[in-house]
Amino acid sequence: MANDDAASKYYEALNETSDAVIDAIRAANNRGHRFTTALIEQAQENQRDAAEITRKWAAAPFDMIGLMSSITESTTKAQGRALDATRQIFNEFSDVQKETRDIVQRVIAANRSANEASVNMARSAFSRATTAVQTATERTNGKPADTKANSPKTEAKVR
Repeated sequence: MANDDAASKYYEALNETSDAVIDAIRAANNRGHRFTTALIEQAQENQRDAAEITRKWAAAPFDMIGLMSSITESTTKAQGRALDATRQIFNEFSDVQKETRDIVQRVIAANRSANEASVNMARSAFSRATTAVQTATERTNGKPADTKANSPKTEAKVR
């Protein structure tokens, strides 16, 4: 039946919209996990660098040139990691933009399908209702339904 096909398309469109939203949430979760993992690894590297500076200072407390060299090296590495984090943020924003565009396109296509299916279901329901009314009218009058022939003014003129 055409109405069952329209209803099936409607529910498929609803599922597609739901899938698109869930995919967006899943992508955001994965992106957040990647970013926080990178931050944790950078914090661990910074801690190891600080421990290495402390170890070098404890081994030679009067070697100020070596200590300053270690501090400079550690600071340079930390700045590099901060730049990597910034680069990763911009890459993630670029991915967000692409994913958002794809998801919006999927939702629009699904909504278009749902709207078409809704229109088809409404047309089918209206057609069935019209047929049912015509059939009931024909059974009541015993003849085909003709609005002009059955109106009270027409019947009065005929008598």
